[in-house]
Amino acid sequence: MKYTAVLFDLDGTLIDTNELILASFMHTLQEHCPGKFCEADVIPHLGEPLQDQMKRFDPNQVEQMVHTYRVFNRAWHDHYVTAFPGVVEVLHELKKRSVKLAVVTNKGREMAERGLQLFGLNKWIDQIVCVDDTSQPKPAPDMILLALQQLNILKTEAVMVGDSRFDLLAAQRAGVDRIAVKWSLHWKELEMYQPDDYLETMNDLLPIVLGTKKEPAR
Repeated sequence: MKYTAVLFDLDGTLIDTNELILASFMHTLQEHCPGKFCEADVIPHLGEPLQDQMKRFDPNQVEQMVHTYRVFNRAWHDHYVTAFPGVVEVLHELKKRSVKLAVVTNKGREMAERGLQLFGLNKWIDQIVCVDDTSQPKPAPDMILLALQQLNILKTEAVMVGDSRFDLLAAQRAGVDRIAVKWSLHWKELEMYQPDDYLETMNDLLPIVLGTKKEPAR
């Protein structure tokens, strides 16, 4: 086995919250900054902590905008969110192989746990590290280092799987291998960060973790 633990980002990696997030942002921006922004203004900053995102749109209304966003997000969460294909099956298989699993996310614990529970993923996740658990969120390495400590594993035993530059940079700074998912809204950008590997589908993760991936013929 190549890795004994896998750290996952949540939104955009395990669960598809893209429509929910964009709907939550557009509802919030229309209420607080009507007519000023569109989805194209939001997408480049997905993955950042929510308060940092709101500061970009109006630093004078951050708390009010965060509140509006969260109210809408909670109300519509289960309507919009789906699990990406293969996620349930792959997490189940990894646990059968005794691989340790953690979620490392820049979102709050309440909604992170709700998203995992919605698809029964919580029963396979050993640790959840959320934005308030460390002094610095991703792309700082703190959250990943905390996850490693909680799982009681070495950096060389783990790999981080994510859909944004914040995931890849945090892993790099923590000294952990990193995998980018090609269903990311940011895929072309992620190529610039030279991930150690990538996933076309979630099923591609199994041979990487187990060390059975066949390299292409040269």
